[in-house]
Formats: sequence, structure tokens, C-alpha cells
Amino acid sequence: MRRVVALVCSAALLSGLGACTGELPQVVPMPDGVTLLSDQSRLHRKDREIYIRIQNKSDKPIHIEAFTLMSERITDVKWTGDEEVPAGTEADLEYDMPSAKCGTGFTPTVRLTYRMGNGKRVESDARADDRYGSISHAMDRDCAESTLNEAAKLEVGDPSIVGDGRESVFHLPVTMTPTGKRADVRFGGFGSTVLFNQAEGSPADVDVPLTGSPIKIEMLVTPARCDGHALADDKVGRLFDVKVLGDDVGKNASFYLPLNTPQRVKFFDFYRSHCGLD
Repeated sequence: MRRVVALVCSAALLSGLGACTGELPQVVPMPDGVTLLSDQSRLHRKDREIYIRIQNKSDKPIHIEAFTLMSERITDVKWTGDEEVPAGTEADLEYDMPSAKCGTGFTPTVRLTYRMGNGKRVESDARADDRYGSISHAMDRDCAESTLNEAAKLEVGDPSIVGDGRESVFHLPVTMTPTGKRADVRFGGFGSTVLFNQAEGSPADVDVPLTGSPIKIEMLVTPARCDGHALADDKVGRLFDVKVLGDDVGKNASFYLPLNTPQRVKFFDFYRSHCGLD
């Protein structure tokens, strides 16, 4: 629910001697016991949802009305809502991360608008550190993807299966057509996941310049293990890293190979047939 500041008009306005304005909240230090941090749930690695966690270790409830998050790597994020965090508890304020620029780390400043207990509406500035580096990694994926897309157009073809049963291998054709805009960018290979390993012959660790004629490659994978429970519970098993090498991307930069729904389904169908889980 969006909170609206009430405007109180004085008698002077009625006589034409003044104006009606809303009172701006006072900026004060963050209360003792209230801290902020940034993180992203494992379940949201494929999407853009991240959050600020408000940790309230004070002896009063804190009522959050708004925040503005500022970072050099993304445009400012503005959140409004109605969230009460009782004393001794914590709460997450979710938002969708804007597309990130190339850079290092994530150390945002947050201006929080709130009330402590029955106190007045105030604002405080605080850091919301990326405690596990998960958001920084998400931003690095944005950088890697935008860098590769500047250098080449990536297209994923229709998969096929070669062999039978435990001898079968999943083949996924990928074409990268250089744009001619970047000579420094190279393809570094594909990464494995918790469900699938790169098979022999797959370009897992390479250094291929994205220049000249279209580059046609195949990603080859086999199940990392045959476990029906792992398959049923999986959330990230089809997030294959596309490694990117270039002047303005960090070490081990990568982004997730874009797969459509039919392609993702075929990975699971292969897993079941390879492992005899049908």
C-alpha cells in the first residue's frame, strides 16, 4: 500500500499570504540495532528479483514506508510500501534489479523512510552490503551477456540425443555470428550444472575469438548423477554458464545460456531416459 503524505494548509493560505506544503522527513542516523543487507534467493537466480533485508535488533518495531537504493552499476531503485518489522525480527523488501553495467562488486547506499515505534517519520542512509556476493555475480552476468551480445548474435538450435541409455549424450547446437563491433571478445566455453556435466568433446574450456564467419559449436552433456529426487526438486540444473572473455569483463565472467521452454523440457526428458527413470 502506498503511503501518502497529508498536506495541512494554514489560514495564511486562505488569505493569499502563504502556501501549502508537505513536511519533509528529517534525516537522522540509522537507529542502533537496525542493519540492512542485500541478497538474492537461490530460487530467483534465473529472474531479476533481489531484496534488501531489514534486521531489527532494537527494542522497538520499525515501520518501513519507502527506500531509494543507489549504486554506480544500476539506475536508482525506488520502493514504496507498508512493512512493519517487529523488534527482534527481520523482513525482506523485494525488487527487480535493473540491468547492470560492467563493474566491480555491489555496495549500494539505501535511503530508508520509516518510523520507529510511535515516533515521527524520518529518513536514514545506510549501506546494504551484498553479504554473499550473489548480487554482484548477477550483475557480472549482465555484463558478460551484454558484452557477448555486442560482439556476436547467439542462437540456440534444436537439441538431439546421440546413443542409447547410459551411453546417450545430449547435443545442443549453438551458433555465434560475429557483429564486427568488438575484436577483443572471445567465447570461453560452457559450464556444468548440478544436474548435467559437460561431456567429452564439449567446448568447456576454450578461447574462441568472436570475429569473422559464424561460429558453430555443440554443447554436449550427460547427467551428473541419476537421482529422481534431484530431478524433481531441481531449480537451477539447466542454468548453463556461457563463459565470456574480454577487456571489460571480470575473471570467470559468464551468463546463463538462453533456453526456451521446449529446449528446457528436452533436457529433463533426456535425463529421465538416460537414467532409466521413465
